[in-house]
Amino acid sequence: MKLFWKVLLAALIPLIFVLGFSLFQVERSVRIHEASVEAENKLKTSLLQVRLSAFLSDMKKTQAILSGSNEVARAVQAADTDFLTYWGQMFLDESSSQKIIFADRDGVVLARPHAPYIFGDNISENPAFRVAASGRDTITCHEIDMLFSIISAAPVRLYGEDHVGVILVAVPVTPFFLSGFVSGTGLEVLVRPEGVSPIASSREITGRKSVIYRPDFLSGGIPIEKVEIFFPDDKTIGPLNDLHKKIIWSLGFIFVVPPIVLLLLLKHHLRPYSSLMENLMYLAQKDPDLSGARKRLEQKFGTGGDETSAVASAVIRILKLLEEKIALLEQTSRTDPLTQVSNRLHLDRLLQAEMEHSASKGAPLSVIIIDLDHFKDVNDVFGHQAGDRVLYRAAQILKDTAGPGAFVGRWGGEEFLVILPSIGKDSAYLEGEKLRKAVENGDFAIERYVTISLGIATLLPGDTPSTLVHRADKGLYRAKAGGRNRTVLGEG
Repeated sequence: MKLFWKVLLAALIPLIFVLGFSLFQVERSVRIHEASVEAENKLKTSLLQVRLSAFLSDMKKTQAILSGSNEVARAVQAADTDFLTYWGQMFLDESSSQKIIFADRDGVVLARPHAPYIFGDNISENPAFRVAASGRDTITCHEIDMLFSIISAAPVRLYGEDHVGVILVAVPVTPFFLSGFVSGTGLEVLVRPEGVSPIASSREITGRKSVIYRPDFLSGGIPIEKVEIFFPDDKTIGPLNDLHKKIIWSLGFIFVVPPIVLLLLLKHHLRPYSSLMENLMYLAQKDPDLSGARKRLEQKFGTGGDETSAVASAVIRILKLLEEKIALLEQTSRTDPLTQVSNRLHLDRLLQAEMEHSASKGAPLSVIIIDLDHFKDVNDVFGHQAGDRVLYRAAQILKDTAGPGAFVGRWGGEEFLVILPSIGKDSAYLEGEKLRKAVENGDFAIERYVTISLGIATLLPGDTPSTLVHRADKGLYRAKAGGRNRTVLGEG
């Protein structure tokens, strides 16, 4: 992380923490309040369900009392309108616009206690009447007197057996009726019967939070698509939400304006430190380009006189020393210390790489393995120091004669290996002869001729480094067996 970002965060984190904690507390208060309102709304909804259950229970009781008397049954049988009107008016609940209808078995209305002067019409087509006329009690929703109503219907039986008529207790579902249900709760209700215009307890219910209640207490009749319960507007949540928004705006302001101002100031003053840190962090990466890093530091800080430039200059000096040491180590790791040509480890890597390259490109590749003839005699006669000088001189002759495209290295002891990329068998033989003659004619500062024997092998499909060198080694063995100081192709 850049230095100015660290300073910026150090300055802003405490303030952000305070405002963030305030935001958390406000959100917590909002959640607690919403949970409280939710619980209250659930309680009110349950209260409405209890009121509805009690209302339906009262309707059933009223219907049972009105139809359970033998006097009523005899009055229905005798079509005694006056008695039935008087009897029904005793149970009318004017507050709910309740309707009571007595009818004979054929559906002819005998009495309407709620409208004593209207009777004689026929309700035999009413679905609720048909269910009660079949001998069953029902509570359902249907239209009666052209009003969507909750109807409780039951047969009227004489002595509990003879079916003589039907009684219907109905309550129209009107805004007045619904407002009575929600009275004192602050709720509003909207009923949506299928095929009938919706009925609401109030006109002002849009925009409120609501839940859907699907009644399952009615059987048959006009289906009610849904009953929507609207909750009162929450007057308390408004100020909390306003405070919540203000804190969010404050946090937004803190996240935008002060950081920009501080960032500009810090960048101006800390840019050199940040740049130096960035370059130093690059050096911490795996396998960094030390030379590139040093050059960048020289370009950015080479002419400055401040403390940042002084630190950069020290780093530049250290990088120069590291480059020199690394170059020396690399040279040592791949160079034979006596002959100053490639050592065995480096030759192995070069041969593997060149074989892969030749295989991918379809190019030829040859190797020559070389051994100094009678080298033991040189050590025995002239001493090991002279022998070392002969090895060094031979390596230099081979390196200079082989040319820039070849790789020359000490294979071990008095043996050398020459790798010839893109050289076929015939050309490799000519190259080997050139090397042999160059050594034969070389000056080794001892009183005897120095010669070499050479074995040559060319890359074949399926070759490995060991099989390729092994064939060249066979050629070397044949060269020595044939008298030395000669070049022989290894067996193919």
